[in-house]
Amino acid sequence: MLRKHWRAENILRDHGTKVTPQRVAILRAVGSARSHPDVDAVYRVVSRGYPNISRDTVYRTLAMMEEKKIIGSILFVGNAKRYDPVTAQHHHLVCTRCRSIFDFEEKKFDHLAPPSSSVERFKVVRTTVHVEGICYACQGLSRV
Repeated sequence: MLRKHWRAENILRDHGTKVTPQRVAILRAVGSARSHPDVDAVYRVVSRGYPNISRDTVYRTLAMMEEKKIIGSILFVGNAKRYDPVTAQHHHLVCTRCRSIFDFEEKKFDHLAPPSSSVERFKVVRTTVHVEGICYACQGLSRV
């Protein structure tokens, strides 16, 4: 999980990952994004500092970071996978207009279980709640 005052180098090292400038840049791009970026958004940010980096390298690095639980991901049917710097239990508000994703915590959602008849042949590995709506920006409102 990325903390407020995190150092990408330390996080990579703590997870047994070789520290390279490109990996640091990719982790920083995910951690500093306003919303949960997809591969293309991470690539655009990282390629500014590393113009020779390939989209495939970014993709493989994000997959490795996800596998090592350095970052998480969110996958909506029909949309690109989005990467999440927060690996602790939390849930998401999704704007149906701009597709921005916002984190929120709600303990009563943490232990929701689908009906047993729905998952007889399905192994549940994680439960998250996605609430869809329209964000402040798309409503034309500002936060007070």
